Amino acid sequence: MRRVEKRIKLGVLGDEFFDAAVGRMGGFGWACRMLATCFNGDRSLGVDVVFLTGELLATSAGNEINVHGSRLLLRDANRWRLLRRLRRERFDLILTIDYNLGFRFFFRAMPRTPFAVWVRDPRPPEDVEVISTLQIPGREGERPQGIEPMDCTSLGGIIRESRWLRRAVLFATTAPYLAGKISGAYGVEPAEALFLPNIIELKPSSAGKHPQPRVVFLARLDPYKRPWLVMALARCFPDVEFMVLGQAHFEGAGAWKPVDLPSNVRLLGHADEALKAEMLSSAWVLVNTSIHEGLAVSFLEALACETPLLSGQNPESVVSRFGICVGRSTGTGMEALPRFAEGLQRLLTDDALRLRLGREGRAWVTETHGRARFLKAFENLCRRAGIAWAAPPTI
Repeated sequence: MRRVEKRIKLGVLGDEFFDAAVGRMGGFGWACRMLATCFNGDRSLGVDVVFLTGELLATSAGNEINVHGSRLLLRDANRWRLLRRLRRERFDLILTIDYNLGFRFFFRAMPRTPFAVWVRDPRPPEDVEVISTLQIPGREGERPQGIEPMDCTSLGGIIRESRWLRRAVLFATTAPYLAGKISGAYGVEPAEALFLPNIIELKPSSAGKHPQPRVVFLARLDPYKRPWLVMALARCFPDVEFMVLGQAHFEGAGAWKPVDLPSNVRLLGHADEALKAEMLSSAWVLVNTSIHEGLAVSFLEALACETPLLSGQNPESVVSRFGICVGRSTGTGMEALPRFAEGLQRLLTDDALRLRLGREGRAWVTETHGRARFLKAFENLCRRAGIAWAAPPTI
C-alpha cells in the first residue's frame, strides 16, 4: 500500500461548483461544495481539497480562484502549461464528479495518480432516449435547452489504458442501483462499484410543519425539470401553498420562463441553506416533476426534514418507499398531471400516512447517508486506491 504521510491531497474534478459566480447551481456542484465543507471544516481529517475543472478557463486575473475555501484550478488554453501545473500539485487521489469528455485530459495528464469516478447520474442509451422526448408545452417544435446527449463511453478506453499502466481507477455510486447503468453509460463493466453516499447535513427547522398545506418544488427552473407541471398542479389545488426554490440556468430559445403563475405559487429563487431548511421542514410534500433523475439530493434533504416525496421518478425505490411514485412520463409530462393530482391529494389528506412516510424517510437518510457514513465509505475508497487514510475513530 502506498503510504501517505500526514495529509493527503484530494483533487475533485467537476464542471459546476454550486457558486453562482462560477457557473451552474446543480446537484454535481452541490456535491463539490459538500466535499469542501466536510474536509475544510475539519482540518484534523487530514484531507486538502483542490478543485479541478474541464470547462472554466483561466483569465488575465489569474489561473485559480477560491471556492468554498478550496483552490479551484482553472483550465489553461495551453495544455502543456496545464499539464505542468497538474503534475506539480502531486495529488494523491482524483475524485471525479461523474464523467464527461472534458475529463479525459486529466486522466491522461496524471497517469500514475489513482482516480475514482463518483457515479451520480450515468445515462445509458435508454435514459438518453427518454430525455430526448422532452418538449415544452406549446413549443413542441423547439428543442429544449439542457438535454444534449453526451457520449461518455470513452471512459472505457481510459480504463483499458489504466490497466496497462497499473493505475487504479475505481467506481463509487451514491446508490447501488446506479451500478447497473455504468456499462451502458461509460462503455466499461467495472469489477465492482463501491458505495459513496451523499453528505447530507441539512437539519430540520425547529418551527416544524406549516399549519396549512404547503408543497415545495426544489430544482432549477429549466425544461429538464418540467416546472410547468408544478404550475399546473398548483392550479388544481388553489388552497395549497406552492413554494418554488430554484432559478433558471438557461435563457432564450429552448428555455422556460415562469409567466401567468397561479396566485398560490411563490417563486423564492435560489435558496441558501437556512431558507432551504425552513421550507423543506415546513412542507407537507416535496414534488419532483423531472423527466429523469439520479438519486436527487432534493429527495434526501426533504426526507431529512420528514417531508415525503411525490414524483414520477423512483431511484433506488426511494419515492415509492417514502412517498408516492406516479410513474414515468415522456414529452411535456402533462398527461401525468391527473396522477400527480391524485397522489398529492392522498398525501395531503391522509395525515397518518404522510407522517409515517416522513419519519421513515428521515430514519433511512440518517442511517444511509450523512457525514459519518460518507467518511467511512471514503476510507474504504482510499484503501482500495492504495492510500493510507483512515476516518477518525469517533466517526
